[in-house]
Amino acid sequence: MSQTFKGHCHCGAVEWGVELPSDSQGHILCHCDACKLQSGGEYTLNQIAPKDAFKLTKGDLKVYTYKGDSGNPVDCFFCANCTSSPYHHQHALGDKIVVRTGLLEGSKQWGTPMLEIFGKDKLSWQPQTAKDIAPGPPGS
Repeated sequence: MSQTFKGHCHCGAVEWGVELPSDSQGHILCHCDACKLQSGGEYTLNQIAPKDAFKLTKGDLKVYTYKGDSGNPVDCFFCANCTSSPYHHQHALGDKIVVRTGLLEGSKQWGTPMLEIFGKDKLSWQPQTAKDIAPGPPGS
């Protein structure tokens, strides 16, 4: 069963909802260096969703683009005021986006991550928390 999860940025200027099917109501923990630079942390919590599952309900997002590991563009969407980033679009994923699940209401109850990705970039002192860890993006 699908469920819509609400999210908001740190300052409250931007709000959104994303509809996730029950088998996607969990975190994918990403260790890639781009996520570390964007978040200032050792990983980010994410889920892959169709673009049309994301609905901006308040405010506006700014975007910047960089080249991802695939060589394709990655568009990062963020609040212009506080820089919280609700999602990014990796062009290599087609019509799917990567939603930052740590910003969704109720996501703290999702438990252990479903998967860890970019394990090749994981900090050496960090334990594996998901059952499976991929060296690169999902499916690698």
